[in-house]
Amino acid sequence: MDTAADKRRERHLRKWAASMGLTVRKSRARDPHRMDYGRYRIENVETDYVVAGRFPYGYTLDLDAVAEVLEELEISREEEEYARGGLPGHGCSGGFDARSGG
Repeated sequence: MDTAADKRRERHLRKWAASMGLTVRKSRARDPHRMDYGRYRIENVETDYVVAGRFPYGYTLDLDAVAEVLEELEISREEEEYARGGLPGHGCSGGFDARSGG
């Protein structure tokens, strides 16, 4: 059975995913013998595309795996933003304005 700590963790992971435009879905299987019982997957909210947890069956992630995937996705998004120069302060020349010459 799910403990209160698991419920809190699940709620935290759902909020984290939502902040990235994703959703965490839990399998609706009620038979504990099914492979996807109590498992999760991560989907894109806008496209319903399954980002993680789809193979080899519909729901394959446990809460630890959900946390790992969200962390990896957040890191990769931060790296992409940094590569595009989107981080605050990027391009700052320390007060020197190159256009004015001084």
